[in-house]
Amino acid sequence: MAAAARLAKRGHRVELYEQTATLGGDWSPYELLDGLQVDDAPAVLGFPAPWRDLFRKSGRPLEAELARLGYALVPADPPRLIFADDFILILPTDRGEQYAAIRHAYGAGVASRWQDLLDRLEDVWQALRPLGFESELPARPRLPRTLRQRLLYRRTVAELAADLGHPHLTALLRSSAYRSGSTPENTPALVAVEHAITRIFGRWQLQPTSKPASDAGRSSVLVEALTGRLQLRKVTVRLATRVISIDIESGRATGIRTPNGRHPAAAVVCTADPWHVVDSLLTAEVAKMTRRTVHRLRPACGPAISHAVLNEAVPTVTETITHNAEGVPVITYRRPAGERSIRTVQDFGSTRPRPSFGVGWQGIRSFVHRPPVTTEIAGLFMAGPFSPAGAAPSALVLSGALAAYSCQDYLSSGSGVSRSEPPRS
Repeated sequence: MAAAARLAKRGHRVELYEQTATLGGDWSPYELLDGLQVDDAPAVLGFPAPWRDLFRKSGRPLEAELARLGYALVPADPPRLIFADDFILILPTDRGEQYAAIRHAYGAGVASRWQDLLDRLEDVWQALRPLGFESELPARPRLPRTLRQRLLYRRTVAELAADLGHPHLTALLRSSAYRSGSTPENTPALVAVEHAITRIFGRWQLQPTSKPASDAGRSSVLVEALTGRLQLRKVTVRLATRVISIDIESGRATGIRTPNGRHPAAAVVCTADPWHVVDSLLTAEVAKMTRRTVHRLRPACGPAISHAVLNEAVPTVTETITHNAEGVPVITYRRPAGERSIRTVQDFGSTRPRPSFGVGWQGIRSFVHRPPVTTEIAGLFMAGPFSPAGAAPSALVLSGALAAYSCQDYLSSGSGVSRSEPPRS
């Protein structure tokens, strides 16, 4: 959706194909039995800049679009962290307040170690930004030694966490690996950068301004806003339409096929998971390098997600994260619903492999071997949670942006089949 909106804004005729009956994938809203709307997205979001950039560069700014729909993006309250010994820590995002909270709980030495680590992780973030976030990471990149050192290239989240020397903060750092769908021992240290990103950019939630309070914290509002943007940009959306193959002629992507027949295209942006792409959408004779790379990867493990309506009101959206001794988190969101509340639980202690959750970590190689946005097939671009930026909501939007930029360059260079044929997404 993000790629389609950007390409349509650049004047291209864009068609978007969705296998299910609704847009949004895992972020699609749905109703519980009593009519209350929920979604499987996190109720609290970080790093809003990619969302703002997407809406600004495809039409009205995000804030204006949300205001039109009766919502606002507002700061979220700090999370309530509960550890294995039942100790509770409220952890603000502000640097000074965070230091003060940890010093009050554990002493100045522990607080200093945590602050020093996050300062180091901020440098990791600066090194990561051009590697799949703001610029494409090419296939099998060669990273200079100095860059590898900044990325903590040879270290894992488990090793980084052990250096903290405190069971609570060690569990907190280890949780970032489980939240990415892997184990701390297999997850490169750079994944812990999420803690620095939160400290830099804060935590945010959707707040209704003229809607029922039960919509507070419902992040699928962003999907609804983006659906409206596709309509504004006149993107043709074909729901309940399964793509069965991508046509490749003379080494170029020339269209797609559905059960209804062939649909020619000047370029294709594919957001299906890479295993499905190489095993089902492409023939064995093409994209051999991508196929070998993808078959060495495995899907990340997504949490079990459940929703319940409780007969107890809450005034605001809350987030409680319970960690066991190993750092495995269970995230519980509570959202207002009039005299009741909606409880959403994301249990990372009960997971299963889910391609829609991205690529599981198998050391640092699973970072540099992720499928690139610009594939080895001319005119075929890939974006999604399996891209180098990862599976965080903002990273998904960024991968769509990179795919749109590369597709635009391809089309404007005259490499496309015809400017009259639409890009397919």
